[in-house]
Amino acid sequence: MKTIKLLLTVTAVAIVAIVTAVEKPKMDVIPLNADQAIVSVTNEKPALFEMSIETNKGDLIYYKQTTKASTEYIKTYDFANLQNGLYVLKLKVNDTRVLREFEVSNKKIIVGDSKMKYDPYFSFKDNILKFSYLNFEQEKFNVSIYNEDELFFNKKLGKDFAIQEGFNLSKLEKGNYKVILSSLSNEYVYSLEK
Repeated sequence: MKTIKLLLTVTAVAIVAIVTAVEKPKMDVIPLNADQAIVSVTNEKPALFEMSIETNKGDLIYYKQTTKASTEYIKTYDFANLQNGLYVLKLKVNDTRVLREFEVSNKKIIVGDSKMKYDPYFSFKDNILKFSYLNFEQEKFNVSIYNEDELFFNKKLGKDFAIQEGFNLSKLEKGNYKVILSSLSNEYVYSLEK
């Protein structure tokens, strides 16, 4: 029983450490009129920002990456050339992503709520591969390991809120490997050399 309590305590501490160690950017979208909106980003620490606009089907319409680390970014976007429909504004700051859906119509821009996502944490040390992921949307995830382009390991991880796994890779031959953590809508790739 003590072992179970210790394991649960260690897991809880690990989750708290992950959540407090990540960036917490804030993205506001303020419609000015039927064609324009101000996008404002603030972050606690200076960082590079990546901003993109995609259709709700995933087609890239706009991409911008800042060249200097900053705690804020502000720009007026003109959506006059966009067709009526649903779009997603995506912000990436280090391992944190903020998603914001918006709709362009003939008469206005309607902005939805923000969704925050965090990239998984991967570590490879002393032949042990470890990773953890906070699965806010509780999607079903799999992990796959490839040696060059050949799949040699696959495991279903389920849809728990906190996904944590560790694998002993000491028996693998030297080489380059690719670890893919994936769901129907997300894919994260980690490369390692043994």
